[in-house]
Amino acid sequence: MSKGMLNLRQRKHEKAYQENLNGNSQKEKYKTYSPLQASHFFSLLGLIIIVFAAVIVIEKQLPIGLKIENEHRHPNRFIAERSYNYLKKITSLGPRIAGSHANEVLAVNLLRDEIEGIMKEAQPNNVLELDVQKVSGDFALKFLDGMTNVYRNLQNVVVKVGSHIRSNHSLLINCHYDTVVDSPGASDDGAGCAVMLEMLRVISKSDKILRHNIIFLFNGGEENFLPASHGFITQHKWAKEVRVFINLEACGAGGREVLFQAGPHHPWILETYSEEVPYPYASSLAQEIFQSGVIPGDTDYRIFRDFGNISGLDFAWSSNGYVYHTKYDTIEQIPLGSLQRTGDNILALARGMAQGHQLSDIDSHRNGNLVFFDFLGAFVIRWPMLVSDLVNILTVILSIYSIYTNIRETSNVIAAKTYVSKLWKNIGAVIVTWLIAVGVSLAIALLLNALGRTMSWYARPLWAFFLYVIPSLLVTMALLIMHAKKYHKDLDVWPWVMFQLYYDAYQLIWTIVLAIGIMVRVRSSFIALLWVIFPCIGNLVRSKLFRTWRDGRWLLLHIAALGLPFVQCFYLIIGALYLFFPIMGRAGAGNNSELLIAGMVSYLFVLLFSFASPIILLVKDTYRILNLLFSLFLLSVAVLLLTPLGFPYAGENGSLAPQRFMLTHTKRTFHDYSGAIVNESTGYWIIDMDINSPHTVDRYVPDMTNAIPIDQDCADHLYCGLPYLVPVLSMIWKTHWVPGPKPELTHPINMKIVSREKTAIGEKLEFVIEGPSHIGVMFSSAKGVELHGWDLESEPLLVSNPWQDRDTYFLFYNCGEKIVPFNFTLEFKVKKNHDGPILDLAVTSHYLFGPSKSTSSFKNFVKQFPPWTAVSYWTATYESWIL
Repeated sequence: MSKGMLNLRQRKHEKAYQENLNGNSQKEKYKTYSPLQASHFFSLLGLIIIVFAAVIVIEKQLPIGLKIENEHRHPNRFIAERSYNYLKKITSLGPRIAGSHANEVLAVNLLRDEIEGIMKEAQPNNVLELDVQKVSGDFALKFLDGMTNVYRNLQNVVVKVGSHIRSNHSLLINCHYDTVVDSPGASDDGAGCAVMLEMLRVISKSDKILRHNIIFLFNGGEENFLPASHGFITQHKWAKEVRVFINLEACGAGGREVLFQAGPHHPWILETYSEEVPYPYASSLAQEIFQSGVIPGDTDYRIFRDFGNISGLDFAWSSNGYVYHTKYDTIEQIPLGSLQRTGDNILALARGMAQGHQLSDIDSHRNGNLVFFDFLGAFVIRWPMLVSDLVNILTVILSIYSIYTNIRETSNVIAAKTYVSKLWKNIGAVIVTWLIAVGVSLAIALLLNALGRTMSWYARPLWAFFLYVIPSLLVTMALLIMHAKKYHKDLDVWPWVMFQLYYDAYQLIWTIVLAIGIMVRVRSSFIALLWVIFPCIGNLVRSKLFRTWRDGRWLLLHIAALGLPFVQCFYLIIGALYLFFPIMGRAGAGNNSELLIAGMVSYLFVLLFSFASPIILLVKDTYRILNLLFSLFLLSVAVLLLTPLGFPYAGENGSLAPQRFMLTHTKRTFHDYSGAIVNESTGYWIIDMDINSPHTVDRYVPDMTNAIPIDQDCADHLYCGLPYLVPVLSMIWKTHWVPGPKPELTHPINMKIVSREKTAIGEKLEFVIEGPSHIGVMFSSAKGVELHGWDLESEPLLVSNPWQDRDTYFLFYNCGEKIVPFNFTLEFKVKKNHDGPILDLAVTSHYLFGPSKSTSSFKNFVKQFPPWTAVSYWTATYESWIL
């Protein structure tokens, strides 16, 4: 062997020895870096609590409401006190159900008088026109189980503000002045109308000439499931000039109005919003949640979008949803600051739209969609979907690069192939820890159900933190420690490289979520974007500039890198929880709200703690932290079980969280094929609104102990043989029946078959139904029989919940100023060999106001309910035939 070959081999051995020495040195360096002290982690937990409190305080901030006495200092400004005075007049009328004297006469006259007073003081450069519209029609509404809404003689009060320019283009602003039964409707939607009246006054007194018109629609039938807005947008003389709309709604009282629906096209609308409004609160996430159907409700936004083919914005107050649709929705729940905030925002937005050039050529600004969200209410971040896709794709690439950088920089202590293998195993482990954490929360919820301590968070939301957030964090961290010790004990790189492995696993999971969001075009992917781009930046900054930091400075750098997505996501979470907690009080007993909240809270917070949980791997004395969290959980459970603090409801002013009850004094009548009555019963139908209903009030309402669950009736009779006001059987299916006296009816139902004739394909029936202002018609064709035609304008006639494997149909008939009979024709296709009846038909009547609303015995029954309940009640009938 030559001397050169020996020298080459010697150099190779020396190089390998040096690399091994350097690798061991690097490992020793990673091992000798001191882990974080437990005090550091306690400080981090304290900081998280401070952030939570600060975000909650920021979320509740409202501007100071301007007073009339200071109006001279604020020319052309929205004055909250005047809006409050309008609201006081509206709510003084009491509940305003469509068809009632309060709604059809008193409310219309009040609005007309106020508007005429404003018109008298308008500046000459503003041209105001007032019209009171009376509308009739019908349309298909895909709301919950689906129905056909047939309306007659509903009223709209409409005002158009224009100028001598006489533009042919208008902005529409909509509210509704009607209410649900028993509610004064201060927030839903008296406040929206009060805001619009003050906006009308300010705009009409302005010297500035409007470029385009603004139409103010005060509609009188939204709570009848959107018919009045349908009548306006399909029939009013000004409807064809509407180019864009703003809808004002509420699912809570006070607080901030959230922009929760926008579009479906015209991204310039959101651009105008973000540029003009002083107090933004908007999120495309809220829109995707609402349009998914998770929230049981709908607004006039659907009507303007689907039947007017126009784009717009949907705003709603969402705080304090406990009083929504109850007797507690009073003016006392509405702070001046909420009116001021909403008035300032909508007035600025309306002016910006009416003075903009887009209304003149709306089609040229049609295409496109926006991703949008506000940052702590300070400003709105928005960009077109194309830009969003580009940013998201670049962020995915950056994320992969940052992880690759970590793999390369740690290759001297852990082989790249090993790092990648461990990384994918960690991804699986992280997902499993999430699933187990959520599973533990669900197990806690089941335990609370078994112990009869459900919905403690309903009146006191802080319970959700102790019952579900703390266990989720505890389980996640404990499982990470166990996994790291068991499956990475072959790695002699504790603790910092170990932490980096899990950090990269979390980052890669969010990167995959972001990539999926790009593919399926989900606008709320901006959340994943935040959880990818900031960890990437933190990764790169640490590896390039501060690689040697392994103490409190490192923790500060970690907080700085991930603080913004953490704060922003908690801001979104707290808004969602403020919305969903009250909804659980009206979601129906068929939905286990404890399980739903447990799963949702746990899921949201394990995601929120994505990059906080693995810090436990860097901490000495981890048992101290885990023991503290476990002790807090056990203490909270003990307090929940042993003290009254776990009671889920509250009836005190300032902290209202009542249990909802919906009652109808009902008469049920069933006919056979011959027309003879085969069964008849009277009593109180208890519509269970949450999982604790109805026996929470047994000690106050003795008759409730006799409540009978309704089960078999749902199999035997169409719509369970019960007077459902609307088709919500898929949500409200768990109900009870209490036998009671017969109701007194001043205008009972009268169903007549005017004609029944054979046709070439089957049979044709004409019906006339007389009764109160609110009637329901449900029918289901027999097997072998098919609905072929009808004389209603809406097409198609929507199929509702199936019954006995047969299609069912639900017609909701409602009248406004004048009650007229419901006349309609149905034609059925019948097989030639068919023998017997061709359909089951049921008619319900609802007496929501007037003398038939309740008898003295019914009122006495309702009065027994305790002060921490909110009872909505009326009289109803159900009568069925086999035809």
